[in-house]
Amino acid sequence: MQKIRTLITGGTGFVGKYLISLLNAHNRFEISLLESDIRDKEAVASQIARFAPDYVFHLAAQPFVPKAIDDPWETQEINVKGTLTLLENLHRNKKPCKMVYVSSADVYGRQEIGNLPLHESLLPNPLNPYSGSKLAAETYCRQYAAYDSNLKVVIARPFNHIGVGQRSEFVIPNFCQQIKDALAKGEPFIKVGDLNPTRDFSHVKDIVEGYLILLENGVSGEVYNLCSGKEVSIRYIVETLIEISGKSLTCQIDPSRIRSAETSRVFGDNRKLLALGWKPTHSLEHTLREIFESM
Repeated sequence: MQKIRTLITGGTGFVGKYLISLLNAHNRFEISLLESDIRDKEAVASQIARFAPDYVFHLAAQPFVPKAIDDPWETQEINVKGTLTLLENLHRNKKPCKMVYVSSADVYGRQEIGNLPLHESLLPNPLNPYSGSKLAAETYCRQYAAYDSNLKVVIARPFNHIGVGQRSEFVIPNFCQQIKDALAKGEPFIKVGDLNPTRDFSHVKDIVEGYLILLENGVSGEVYNLCSGKEVSIRYIVETLIEISGKSLTCQIDPSRIRSAETSRVFGDNRKLLALGWKPTHSLEHTLREIFESM
């Protein structure tokens, strides 16, 4: 059986490693990772011309909101111009190809409470340079999907996804490390920001399963939420992790950890993806224990 030529950008990152493992388990994909920086136009063009992919998973991005706020220019170069470079070279290759663009639920930004759970037809309202860059890249994806019959592009909007191996600056690995450090030093507290906001958390394995389903069954030009559909407070997350540790710790508010443009409640409507056959299989509590014990 001829394998499906599949290009992955950002394949060495947290999510990319899980995606590669999933594709290898299916044993029908010939995988090529983007060898260059997504900003290197000539190198991207050369690899696409040589490999001529059937499928593309575009994960490469600057994903960290505080860094995007500090350096919005770099975030635009990677997230917007990098995506445009990829799309244009797939277009010039003139070969049938389908791409899943990994955007972010952060593009919804601050919405009226009555709009919850967030659904794909809502007008985005990005609040920071990261979410703005993701929405700009979505626009290019829609454009190419509309005018190039050879290039199909499906837009994924994942909500918070977690798992073993996530970078330490993200909220759950940060809490886990603080708890471990506090226990080692005999300190009675950890430092936190605002614990009241809610988020929608999924295991990264469920998310990459969703990417594969979108590649196979998603409609070109359409947007799909990837989320649990459940609202969970950051307070619940940290209290559950402390309970998993088996010790008694308190939370101390650190003003430097509070974002000025914070969305108070976030959870998504996942019915559009469920209709394609996706089904999450990992519970939040099991996932939190898995992450804590791995550290």
